[in-house]
Amino acid sequence: MESNSQYARKDYWDERFKTEENFEWLSGLKDFQHILQPIIPFDAKIAHIGCGSSQVSMQLYELGYHNITNIDYSEVLISNCKQNYPHMKWITDDITSLENLEDQEFDIVFEKATIEAILVNEKSAWEPSDSALRSLESIFSSICRILKPGGLFISVSFTQPHFRIPALLREKNWRISKMFEFGEHFHYFVYVCQRKNVEKAKEEEESELAEKYRHIAKSWLRDL
Repeated sequence: MESNSQYARKDYWDERFKTEENFEWLSGLKDFQHILQPIIPFDAKIAHIGCGSSQVSMQLYELGYHNITNIDYSEVLISNCKQNYPHMKWITDDITSLENLEDQEFDIVFEKATIEAILVNEKSAWEPSDSALRSLESIFSSICRILKPGGLFISVSFTQPHFRIPALLREKNWRISKMFEFGEHFHYFVYVCQRKNVEKAKEEEESELAEKYRHIAKSWLRDL
């Protein structure tokens, strides 16, 4: 029986994407479209990080969002998608650095279940490893760097807020502005973080969400 730990391996994804044309983790856009559309302007420049073979970008494009850049670390996937969807931009990059993307380039950075794949080898949701926290810091810092001031990071996740919000609070240059819940049999979450104006970052107060959840699973905020 295969282990979930394979989801953290690049070679696994490269092999899988040789034949996989589409697969939707958690849920498709139709289940959370009502959440995204009111907060994403049609002229927004969007980065879909860890895009994989999800159809969310294609569906957003059909809705009228035509400035989408898709990013994944699998060269196999990106090569295939460049041929199949040439109307969108495709870039090979690692979300822990996003080194092929410019500073303050995007209005929106979107991800769905990619962070879960990064953390798949964690043994405890209450006591994350140092390596997991370092990975998150690198990911969040990279996202902040490519976001314009006031830009949004939108994360679709199955992780409960008492774990995810303290993790998101490791990044000081954004504010956790909103959280949405959707789903019937299984409940999922949409976390929305807004990049601060760095010059005024210290003056901005924490959100009610941050105050509510930061003290529950405190190990996600521990010093390294």
